[in-house]
Amino acid sequence: MSDEATPKPTDADLLVAIGEKEARLSQWQSRAYATVDTAKGRRTFQVLGPRLPTWLRLRFREQYQRTPSASAVKAAITALADLASLADEVPVWLRSASQDGKVYIDLGDDSGCAVEVDEKDWRLVPFPPVRFISSNLGLPLPRPRRNGDLDMIRDLLNLPDDASYQLLMTWCVAALMPAGPYPLIAIGGEQGSGKTLLASMLHDLVDPSRLPLRALPRNERDLYIACSNTHLLVYDNISTMGDWLSDAFCKVATGGGMALRQIFTDDGEVYFRAIKPIILNAIEDVVTRPDLADRAIVLNLPAIPEEKRIDPAAFAARFEACRSEVFGALLDLMSFALAMMPTITPERLPRMAGFARIGIAIEGCFGVPGCFMAAYDANRAASSSIVAESDPLVGAVKAFVATQGAWQGSATDLAALLEPLILPPRRLEPAALGGHLRRIAPVLRASGIAIGFAREGKGRDRVITIACNAPSTP
Repeated sequence: MSDEATPKPTDADLLVAIGEKEARLSQWQSRAYATVDTAKGRRTFQVLGPRLPTWLRLRFREQYQRTPSASAVKAAITALADLASLADEVPVWLRSASQDGKVYIDLGDDSGCAVEVDEKDWRLVPFPPVRFISSNLGLPLPRPRRNGDLDMIRDLLNLPDDASYQLLMTWCVAALMPAGPYPLIAIGGEQGSGKTLLASMLHDLVDPSRLPLRALPRNERDLYIACSNTHLLVYDNISTMGDWLSDAFCKVATGGGMALRQIFTDDGEVYFRAIKPIILNAIEDVVTRPDLADRAIVLNLPAIPEEKRIDPAAFAARFEACRSEVFGALLDLMSFALAMMPTITPERLPRMAGFARIGIAIEGCFGVPGCFMAAYDANRAASSSIVAESDPLVGAVKAFVATQGAWQGSATDLAALLEPLILPPRRLEPAALGGHLRRIAPVLRASGIAIGFAREGKGRDRVITIACNAPSTP
């Protein structure tokens, strides 16, 4: 065939050739990714996102000294997405990753460097073996420095006691890890107690971004989209929180997801999966559902006397001056935790077992053996008290047990007995009573009241049992 008969490659063909030659295509969770080397380091882009087209246009201009048309770029991106769908599944991470027993933390700066942490130490690596993706919200972490000390920020935190300080520093170590689970941090206190400053400081230590403080999401879809763009979610100035959002935060704290219909399809779905650390900042108690309280660390900040109040600019300057050293100290703790966790054998583990293992592993840096679980148990007991005060059914069951003792019967009978004890008065639906009792069962168990459910008789009727036991440890 003559050269004249050979079709001349289009700009779209040339763009695809650049992508195939210079980009390492992969897929993860039904999304296509491309990893490329740039003048500022190695980057991983979502193929259908806004950054890969920019990289393609720049590479095209460098090679051909002209700009490709928008239609050519669009066609090339579609072709590269198709090729990525045939490539290997390779995990893509946001801010924190793990591989071969090591943790990698993306600094998020122009160098592309990450911190590699193992059981021996931590170090900076210019080309981490994992693929990090960054969003347009991400900001860099500081370069960590050696010989740091967490006490450098101790007097900036306005925490009520040493136990709260230990829990918070343990949470920071856990939040820098990629796997979770992550207890939700609920910061409360009166106006002027430093809630927002504390939330902002934690944000800058773990996952700085251009949107440090958010408003609550309007729906679950918005929550999972936020999770796909940032590692740490901080919600500020909360007044109320719906039950659906409390349930959604429970899923994100321990790992959950949702599926949505894919656009331009009848039965296709796209899905979001996330497990993320979350911070809530509110004057009032917003963690009032037992399932979320069991996943939370509640911090009630004391009021700051006017003579001890720090100007916000001075506060920011003091924090920034020691931020690199504090980050290094958190990495020291993480390395120590990785070394110690395989050696510990706890007698018991609470709901957030992964977090508790980290806390037990590093508790020697804060106090005597057992100090972590003592602090965590006390905090969970305080959270249970908040739930008990906010849920009228808890008080009704306690009042019922105080006069009736142990009891067994149907949901209909129990609803009739509890209704006169509820304040403010309201009707109890027997069909919904069982589910409500299951939600508050951990709170009642901490007060020595056990709730049981069984099916008895030929008709397999449901029977609810109320038993009185000694108060249990949270």
